[in-house]
Amino acid sequence: MEYRAFALKYRPKNFAEVVGQEHVVAALKKSILSKRIHHAYLFSGPRGVGKTSVARIFAKSLNCHQGPSVTPCEKCLSCQEITKGTSFDVIEIDGASNRGIDDIRTLRENVKLAPAHSQYKIYIIDEVHQITSDGFNALLKTLEEPPSHVKFIFATTHPQKVLPTILSRCQKFQFNLLPVEKIAEKLKKIIDTEKLKVDESLIYVVARSSEGSIRDAESLLDQLIPILIEKQSPYDIISFLGIIDESSLNAMVRHIVSKDLEGALSFINKLIQDGKDLGIFLNSLIEHLRNILLIKLSPRTFKELVYLSPGAKKVLTELAQSIEVSGVLRLIDALIEAKDLAKKLNSVRIPFEVALIKFCYNPHVPHSTPVVPSPSLPDNSPQDRGDTLHLDDNFDDIDFEEQEEKGQGEDSENSGDHPLHAEGTLDLAEIKKIWPQAILELRKVKMSLASYLSEATLSISGDRLLFLFPRKFSFHKEIVENKNNRIFLEHFLGKFFNKVLKIKFDLFQDSKEEHTGEARSPEDRCHLEGEGDFINELLDTFEGTIDTRDE
Repeated sequence: MEYRAFALKYRPKNFAEVVGQEHVVAALKKSILSKRIHHAYLFSGPRGVGKTSVARIFAKSLNCHQGPSVTPCEKCLSCQEITKGTSFDVIEIDGASNRGIDDIRTLRENVKLAPAHSQYKIYIIDEVHQITSDGFNALLKTLEEPPSHVKFIFATTHPQKVLPTILSRCQKFQFNLLPVEKIAEKLKKIIDTEKLKVDESLIYVVARSSEGSIRDAESLLDQLIPILIEKQSPYDIISFLGIIDESSLNAMVRHIVSKDLEGALSFINKLIQDGKDLGIFLNSLIEHLRNILLIKLSPRTFKELVYLSPGAKKVLTELAQSIEVSGVLRLIDALIEAKDLAKKLNSVRIPFEVALIKFCYNPHVPHSTPVVPSPSLPDNSPQDRGDTLHLDDNFDDIDFEEQEEKGQGEDSENSGDHPLHAEGTLDLAEIKKIWPQAILELRKVKMSLASYLSEATLSISGDRLLFLFPRKFSFHKEIVENKNNRIFLEHFLGKFFNKVLKIKFDLFQDSKEEHTGEARSPEDRCHLEGEGDFINELLDTFEGTIDTRDE
C-alpha cells in the first residue's frame, strides 16, 4: 500500500475528530441543527490548526445525502468524494495561485451552475487574503447575493489583509493554536495506531516544538519514524531534530543553582559543538526559569500548565528547592539583558556567557571542588572532628522560637562571659582561612544564604562574628538578619566551627561607591521583616501582600 503522511492519514474526517477547536465546532453544529446556514464563512487563524479540515467537514455535513447532519454518514457518494477530494460540488481553490481578476470571473460564471448531485455547491478558498483587490471587487457582488445553492468558506492566516467589504459579508470564526496537552494526546493516538514505542518525554518535546500546530506536530512525528524504528535513544532523536530538550535545560539550571561556572560554560560549548541554536536555547532557558518562578510563587498555576510533561514538572519542582525567588529574578533579568545585547553584537554566546559569569562568579569563593583540607586548620575544624557537614544534615527541625528564647536567656545571664569564651576568643585570621569551605558547605544546605554571605566582609564585634555588607547590598543584609535565617546561620556555623556562636550584621560604605546616602529610605522600600516566610508561605499561594508600613 502506498505510504501516506500522518498529516493526511490522520486528518479529521468528522467534527468528533477535530482537536482543540471546540468553540468553532460547537457553533457550526448549532447552525446545522437550527438550519441557519450562512452563505459565507471566514475561518482565520495560524497555520496547521485545522481551518481547511473543518471546512471540509462542514461541507461534508451540508452535502451528506442523509443531511444536512452534524454526523455525516461517510458512506454516501458525496461524503466519500469530499473525503477523497474529488467532489464536483465542493471546489477547493488556492487563493495564492488563483488570485487575479480573470480567475475570479471564471469562478463567478461557474457559480451559476447547479450542483451535480448534492444540495450545495461549496467553494473553499484557502489563503483568501492573497486575492488581489481587483479580484475581491469582482467577487463582491457574487458574495453579496449568491445563488441559494452556493456557499463560500474562506480560510486565511492573515484576516487583516482581507478587504473590510468582504469581511462584513462573512460569519467569522477564529481558530486558535492548540495546547501542548491536546497535541500530545493526538500524537499518542497515532503512535498507538501505528504500534510504535515512543518515550513520553519525546512526545512532549515534539508537541512543544510544533508551537501549537497539529499539522507540524504530525509531520515532525512522521519524520522521526525511521529513527524510532532503528531504536535510537531519545537524546539522539532530539539532537537529530535540532530541538532543545528538557534534559539540557535541566542540566544548565543545575549548573547555575550550584554556581558551577565551569560546568555551565562547558555546557554552552557543547551545545555549539552539537549544532544547537544558542538563541533558541536562551529563550527556552528563560521560559524554564519562568516555570521555576511559578513553582515558587503560584504552585496551582504551575500544576495547570499543559505544555510540560509530568516528568518535567517533577524535575522542575526539585530544582526550585535549590534557588530562591530573588535569585531566579536576577538570573532572568541577566538573561533578558543578554538577549538584547546579542542583537547589537550579532552574537549570542558572548552575552550569554557574561550573564552566567556575573550570576555565578564570586571572587571570594573558590569554584573548584572538592576542597583540599589545609594542614594549618585549627584543631576544632570539621576535618579534625571527623564530622563534616553533609547534605543530609537536617536543619528543618530547628525550633526557632525555642532557640530565640534560649539565646536571649544566655545573653542576659552570661553577658561578659559568653559561652564561646570557653574555647577561647574568636580568631578572625583562622576563621577567614576556612571561611571559603564554610560557604561551600552552606551551599549544599541553603544556596541562597551562601550566596548572600559571600558578598559580606568578616569581622569581629565583641564576642560576635560580624558580617559587613556594602550599602548596595543592603537587601542581602535584610534577608539574612531576619530571625529564622539568623538562628539557622548561628546553628549551622556553630556546628561548623564547633563553637556556640552569635552573629551580627551591619552595613558599611564601600570606598568604590559614591556617597549618595542610605540605599533605601523607609518610604521607598518594602517592609522585609520575615521575607523568608513571606516567600515560602504567602507568595507560595499568591494570596499574600507586602507590608509597606513605615518602620
